[in-house]
Amino acid sequence: MSKNLLFLFLMSGFFSMAQKAATNSQTETYTSRKELYHINYNPDHWVKNPESESWDVEFHDKYNLVNAYFIEYDYFISDKKLKSTIEDEYKEFGKVKNLKIYKKKINAITVNYFECELDYNDYLYKYQGFIYNGKGGSIQMQFGAQAEAIEQNQNLIDELNNGISIVE
Repeated sequence: MSKNLLFLFLMSGFFSMAQKAATNSQTETYTSRKELYHINYNPDHWVKNPESESWDVEFHDKYNLVNAYFIEYDYFISDKKLKSTIEDEYKEFGKVKNLKIYKKKINAITVNYFECELDYNDYLYKYQGFIYNGKGGSIQMQFGAQAEAIEQNQNLIDELNNGISIVE
């Protein structure tokens, strides 16, 4: 009987330590340059690059397999221009295949979500993300990696997507 009590005591200790570690995981916040959006992210999962040349902010997962990019444009991208805008972004790398664009709700924001594929140097890459027209212009969040990395890390992509919110 005393062995059972000792076992239960040890198990409850491990459980409370695991629960405490889960609640202590920190969240950091990126505020967009126009101060219209926040991106909350877990730095244990996502690393914010200190500099970006083409995007407002760039992230990569801790293994540097999946890249995430965010930008606020100073103009709007109409629904009619979504397909050509996405295809133009990748044209220097090849032809976009299997492009799908659909409405998706992320938090309280209804976005134009896209998914596509691209063969580059004999590797299959997958991209996904969204474009949203807000009060300061369009924003875009995009994720890209080799197909295997996207499939294995979809939960991390969803986590970062769900971290975006409109500043009220």
